[in-house]
Amino acid sequence: MSKFQTIRPNILLAFACVVGLAIAGPPLAAAADLATRMARSEGDVGANSHDLVQGAHVEGHIAFLKAELGITAAQESLWSPVAAAMREDVKNLQEAESSVDRKQHPDNAIEYLENRVSFASLRAQGETRFLNAFRPLYSNLSQQQKQVADGLLIPGISE
Repeated sequence: MSKFQTIRPNILLAFACVVGLAIAGPPLAAAADLATRMARSEGDVGANSHDLVQGAHVEGHIAFLKAELGITAAQESLWSPVAAAMREDVKNLQEAESSVDRKQHPDNAIEYLENRVSFASLRAQGETRFLNAFRPLYSNLSQQQKQVADGLLIPGISE
């Protein structure tokens, strides 16, 4: 098996990581970036990206975001849909990853492009789901909480 054939499945797996992790925002984006860099290198993405896509850390990311935002008891009812959206995105990625794992890698360029379109669609759906859940919460955050949210969710902006 050539080096290219070995790396191609890893790129798809890293792309799945990027899709799912980008949905949940920058708290997860650093891990997605790492998975992408690893896929582009000669190394194997392996267990690290697999664990990320499997959602091994989603509860930790949810807890982190909740703690950083300082969600109050009064905001809990608005927070729950945000956490649910993040969990749903991981579930969807698990299903998508499962279908990629069964195939290992596409047989041709068309299958490869179809996979990319499929993951892009999945990402767009997840982004929309997260936005729809986050919007009501954001509108009820204090000014200080909004600054924290902006710092966490907008790339390149610090709190």
